[in-house]
Amino acid sequence: MGHLKKNKMKYTITTLTIFMLTISMVFGQRPHENKSKSNHNKLIDSLKSEIDQDWIRDNPSFKSTDISFFDKSNEKKYFIGQLKINGNNVPFTWDDNLSLLQFMLNLDSNVNIKKGTEADKYFKGIKISWQNKIDGLIWFNSKSYKLTVDNWHLYDFTECPTTTNFPSLSFEKVIETPYAMTNNIQGLTIFPFNDNFKITSTETTLTTEKGLKIKGFGYDLNNDNIIDIFTFSENIYDDTFYIRLYMNVSGKWECKWIDLDEPCL
Repeated sequence: MGHLKKNKMKYTITTLTIFMLTISMVFGQRPHENKSKSNHNKLIDSLKSEIDQDWIRDNPSFKSTDISFFDKSNEKKYFIGQLKINGNNVPFTWDDNLSLLQFMLNLDSNVNIKKGTEADKYFKGIKISWQNKIDGLIWFNSKSYKLTVDNWHLYDFTECPTTTNFPSLSFEKVIETPYAMTNNIQGLTIFPFNDNFKITSTETTLTTEKGLKIKGFGYDLNNDNIIDIFTFSENIYDDTFYIRLYMNVSGKWECKWIDLDEPCL
C-alpha cells in the first residue's frame, strides 16, 4: 500500500513538473518572440511612411505552368529579387516595398540600426546591419557566388533628386565586373544561400489569363527545364520601367518582387 502511494506521488510530481515546464515554454518564451515581432512590425510601419507607395500597380495573372521547385511548403523559405551591381562593383538588390527587409528580419532579428550621419555622413537615412553573418546567392553571367550581406539602407536623399527614394540591400564587395558604371547585368539574388541551385536563364514569353503575351527572362533553378522564376519590364512612361519578378509556386505564377526603375537626371 505504501509502495503504491509512493509511486502515485512520484507520478503526480512528474506530471506537475511537465505541466509547469510546458507553461514556462508557452508563457515564458512566446512573449519574447511576440515582442521581437512587434518591434519589427513597428519598424516596418515607420519605414512605410518614408517610402512612396503610390506607384505600385496591379500585377497581371499568367496561365498556369508545370510544377517545379517551389510549392506551398517551401515558397516562404526563400526570397528572390533581381540583381544589380553599382558603379563601385557592389552587388545589391532594391527593396521598393520593404518585403525583403521583412523577410530578413524574420530570418534573423539581431540587428544594429544607425540613423542620420551615423548611417551615412553625406546621405544620412537609416541603415540596418545584421549582427550575425547572413549569406546570400547572387547569379549573373551564368555563374553563382556566395556573398555576405553588408547592410540594408534607406537614404534621406541621393544624387538623383528627381527619382523616388527606395532602400536597397547590399552585399560585401568581392567581385570586379568590367564597365561597372554602364553594364546592365541581368541576374538574381537569393536568400538564404543554397548551393544546390543550378541556375540557367533564357528569354521567355508567358501568356496572361487575358491572352496577352509578355516577353521577359525565365530562370530554371533546379535543372529540370521548367521555369521557376520569370522577370519582365513594363515601360510605363519615358525611360521609366516597372519591373516584376514572379515565382512558379506549384504551377501558379505569383508576383514576389517589384521595382520602379527611373532615369537619374
